[in-house]
Amino acid sequence: MHIEFLGTAGYHPCEIRHTSCIYLPDATPRSAFLLDAGTGAFRLVGRDLPPRLHIWMSHAHLDHSVGLTFLLDILFGKTCDVTIYGTVPTLKAISQTIFAQPLFPVELRYQTCEIVPGESMEVDGVTVETFALTHPHPDGVLGFRFDFPPSSTRNATSLAYVTDTVGDELYFDQIRGLDVLIHERNFANALHEVAVFTGHCSSQDVAKVAREVHPRQLILTHFNPVPSGDPSLEDDFLREFPDAIFASDRQIVEF
Repeated sequence: MHIEFLGTAGYHPCEIRHTSCIYLPDATPRSAFLLDAGTGAFRLVGRDLPPRLHIWMSHAHLDHSVGLTFLLDILFGKTCDVTIYGTVPTLKAISQTIFAQPLFPVELRYQTCEIVPGESMEVDGVTVETFALTHPHPDGVLGFRFDFPPSSTRNATSLAYVTDTVGDELYFDQIRGLDVLIHERNFANALHEVAVFTGHCSSQDVAKVAREVHPRQLILTHFNPVPSGDPSLEDDFLREFPDAIFASDRQIVEF
């Protein structure tokens, strides 16, 4: 299985990063998963797609959702069934605001599936657990855990996606024993007060999470788009977690 980082920035794009969008092209034999749909979703234009595309929305902030409007180009000339998953407020914001006529000329035409935080479901043989995250968003933010069954080419695998959160203990039990944890690290420690104010994680917050849940592979994403340097050099995070990956746009991680 492959994880392709189409966008690794939070808030807005910059010269080297688009906003949050992660693609699992071979999540199952006949379907792909898309984790959020920020501006990085444009990188799917012109690509071959499997018969089904499942899009998992953490929340409706524009840096996670505006790429849904790119589906017109992404799906042009293709036969692909799309389902968008999110909480009722998230799906309502997407359909009634992002796809509203004053902002976008075509209404939302894709199938949607409502998620209640804390409930689990099975999608194409994958067990999906959802959990609430702490973030100053009036309708809340979802985290996801995916448990993939074994196949002819891989063992059973677990992956969680956690973004736009302060890194508190609210969700630790849901992400223990993971093969892969994809977690936001929006700010360097020097901007920890900004992280607290905006409901995001600095390096020290993610370090606390990693010490508690011990993922086999930790991948960081959703970086502050303003600094132009390498975020892995901003703090001493790699000294304690030398195998952590600071994702970059177009990077592919195999697991």
